[in-house]
Amino acid sequence: MEEANELARQFADGVLTVTGVYMTSLQPGNYNGHTKERPTSSAGFVFALRGKAEFVFNGTAYDVRPGIVVHGGKGMTLELAVGDEGFDYVLIHYELAAPGGNPAPCTIRHFGWRAAADEALTDKLIALHLAALRPGPIQHLRTKELFYALLFDLLTGSSQGRDQGGTGIAEQATAYIHGHFQEPLTLEQLASVYGLGVKRFSYLFHKYTGLCPIDYLIQYRMKWAKHLLVTGVSSIGDIAAGVGYADAHYFSRLFKKHVGVTPTEFRARRGQ
Repeated sequence: MEEANELARQFADGVLTVTGVYMTSLQPGNYNGHTKERPTSSAGFVFALRGKAEFVFNGTAYDVRPGIVVHGGKGMTLELAVGDEGFDYVLIHYELAAPGGNPAPCTIRHFGWRAAADEALTDKLIALHLAALRPGPIQHLRTKELFYALLFDLLTGSSQGRDQGGTGIAEQATAYIHGHFQEPLTLEQLASVYGLGVKRFSYLFHKYTGLCPIDYLIQYRMKWAKHLLVTGVSSIGDIAAGVGYADAHYFSRLFKKHVGVTPTEFRARRGQ
């Protein structure tokens, strides 16, 4: 892992430009992303949201999944192998000029580290993505602010600074939900993944998150649904299926219950 203090120094001293924030889904398979003749155009961070993939920068492989962040530098080769579940991720491209104007050393390096695969991280990534989509200097400033907040959490380890009891079954379960929320999950299925009865599993999950497992799942699905309604043009039925609901009418009723308006009204209020 890149030494945190050195990375912090480079970002604190340098001039940052966030050049793009992309939320992308890839199907299973192998991808030849960048070659020696067409290397990576800028440095970037990859945050996994769902599934697994292997990123190979200049011949060095990183297994990326929720909880693992990888950084690739400018001018590198990149090969990508996506697992059977597919891979959803956020890619943040940036430029960082050191004092004097030269690129900061971290922009030409590859490295990885652990991060909590929790709802707080997902919230920050979605907020960053939305801010980067909007034009104007105020939004550019907001994008930088959110990027620095995200980086601060990673470098200080605040995302991992929980006691060991909190990083057990319940944290694994939240990561599992983040990776499988598009599937028709049940409480019994979630509990069985960890070899626990429903009552014991629900107790541990609630103690850690403050929510029952199914309530957490619904809130996570609604968060993704709101994001898809704001950023895309998919039909309500497609969005419902994309967040784990085969019945679009049931999804719409659930959305109104938790958000206060129907999906169609929510989209209209955002100018879509």
